[in-house]
Amino acid sequence: MSPVQVDQALKDLIALTREVSQGNYEKAEEVFHLTDASSQEPLVAELAEAFGMMIVQVEAREYRLQNLVQDLERKNAELAASLHKVQMLEHIRVNLGKFVPRSVADLIDSQPEAPDLGKRPRDVTVLFLDIAGYTRLSEQVESQEVNRLVEMYFSSFLDDIYHNHGDINETAGDGLMIIFQHDDPLEHARAAVRTALAIAGRVGQVNQAQGGRPVMVNQGINSGQALVGSSRFEGLAGDRWTFTASGPVTNLAARLAGLAKGGQVLVGPETARRVQGMFTLASLGPQGLKNVAQPVEVWEANPQA
Repeated sequence: MSPVQVDQALKDLIALTREVSQGNYEKAEEVFHLTDASSQEPLVAELAEAFGMMIVQVEAREYRLQNLVQDLERKNAELAASLHKVQMLEHIRVNLGKFVPRSVADLIDSQPEAPDLGKRPRDVTVLFLDIAGYTRLSEQVESQEVNRLVEMYFSSFLDDIYHNHGDINETAGDGLMIIFQHDDPLEHARAAVRTALAIAGRVGQVNQAQGGRPVMVNQGINSGQALVGSSRFEGLAGDRWTFTASGPVTNLAARLAGLAKGGQVLVGPETARRVQGMFTLASLGPQGLKNVAQPVEVWEANPQA
């Protein structure tokens, strides 16, 4: 090749490599044509071959980079979907917590795939409370006003219930059923009485603040072994589940709440035994209670002087 041809071949090689460097890989084929030693100056062919090898390596790296980017995009999409699912589950969990007992939510949180909601014997303290004269009140006051009053009073009780680790299990118009559990049987009995006395104090505060007809909340408390867990009711329309504590302990607590008058906090003998010395207890003597075979000694609890 003449010097002019060599010079032109070098210029062509420079122009082609510049094109390839800008991503125009179709020009790589023309670079490879310049590697033909039979038609090119050896130095030009050698230089073209070196550029060609460089192009091959760059193209391979870019291909791997594209695959890596696509893989990252796929993983990012999977992560985004997983995050959305987690956010949805958290949203469901938060809203579900408004409607189910906290103990159920805790069980589902700890064992989301297969929560153990079956009934188990547990030592618990059960507190029942109801608004005295609710039926008469609902006959004399508009239903919306009755609902407002109930929500106002019950809302004032929540902080004390949760502070003492109580679990609101059931609501029924004018009443609440609250379950207290703890590894120490003495502690959950004391927590229940603390809560009941705090609620009695709240009722007085709300009565004074709202200025209308004063409301009385009667409460009954009992401690002992109960079956705690879920009950399933099957029907043609589907299943209905409820989570509660059942048995004589619960029944007696409900009867004590029914016996209470004028905002009393009444406790059964086992609860009285467990909280002795922590609160002021006054025996009301043996009392006959509906659906309870033998008279039960009932105690009225008051804050310790």
